[in-house]
Amino acid sequence: MAANTEQPHGDQDAQPLLSVRDLQACYRTSHAGVRRGVRAVDGVSFAVRRGEIYGLAGESSSGKTTLIKSIAGAIRPPLEITSGSMEFAFLPGYSGLHRAPRAEVERIRWRHLSCIMQGSMNVLNPVRRVRSSFVDFAYPHIGGGRKQFEQQVVAHLARVRLDPSVLAAFPHELSGGMRQRAALALATICRPEFIVADEPTTALDVVVQKEVLGMIRGIQRETGSSVLFVTHDMGVHAHITDRLAIMYAGRLVEEAATAEIFHRPLHPYTKHLISSLPRIGDDAPRQSLGGAPPNLADPPPGCRFHPRCPLASEICRLEVPVMREGPAGHRVACFAVNPDNRA
Repeated sequence: MAANTEQPHGDQDAQPLLSVRDLQACYRTSHAGVRRGVRAVDGVSFAVRRGEIYGLAGESSSGKTTLIKSIAGAIRPPLEITSGSMEFAFLPGYSGLHRAPRAEVERIRWRHLSCIMQGSMNVLNPVRRVRSSFVDFAYPHIGGGRKQFEQQVVAHLARVRLDPSVLAAFPHELSGGMRQRAALALATICRPEFIVADEPTTALDVVVQKEVLGMIRGIQRETGSSVLFVTHDMGVHAHITDRLAIMYAGRLVEEAATAEIFHRPLHPYTKHLISSLPRIGDDAPRQSLGGAPPNLADPPPGCRFHPRCPLASEICRLEVPVMREGPAGHRVACFAVNPDNRA
């Protein structure tokens, strides 16, 4: 699948819509009087520009879900933010949504910040009709008469090729693809500035997946929203994202324009992710990556990828490489790429 080469809308030098700086989040647990901390996100920094789709990739247990929970303010014990900031342009004065007063959070959610979840049943209430979800989430922000509001909802459903009759249906009466499109419509009807898309196509077959991805891109272009798109599927990232960050064991290891990542990956982990993709006409066996992701309750010293890295040297076992920016905004944290990646 060819990497997306279209440029995001807007001025690239403008203030980013989201700036994450040195974010650290962990899960605090206690068993038999012994307290442990699982560092699921450890020193992550990146920015999402206005009008772009920013991708976040990495295998399971890399920290992607914890990162987006932190950004979306969905922080519940045992998860806690230990340091760092997550600043939104539409929420000045706060270092994260979790720091804002409840009234401010309610004002922002769905109007400025919305989510497309991995499973549509995580958003649509299974015991209420679809219409109720739109009334609960969107009506307080859109207002007006109920008849006018429903007409707006029907028009928006048409954008994702759904018939008005779905409003009277319960979620279980719809197919998986229809439910996911309804969730997409719900997340975008208020034309939010920022959308978190958490594995929005994972449970769909490839035909419906392509359809939903096209809808996300189309609505994003129409509204000018920024999207943080999270999935482990590198083929999906190639199709839809403008820039891409690779996450491993709670840390970012590489970031660049998506086309740049696919044409010139630098980090050994990124190279493995891309080389594992199937290609038409290529029946050569794919080499699996040895080992397993580290235990984040007791991560290895130095670079967390070094136990699995074919290029690891002594410095990789002792020191943590920092992200350094090279040509075309290509950032990478790897001593094998740049021996000067010391803190």
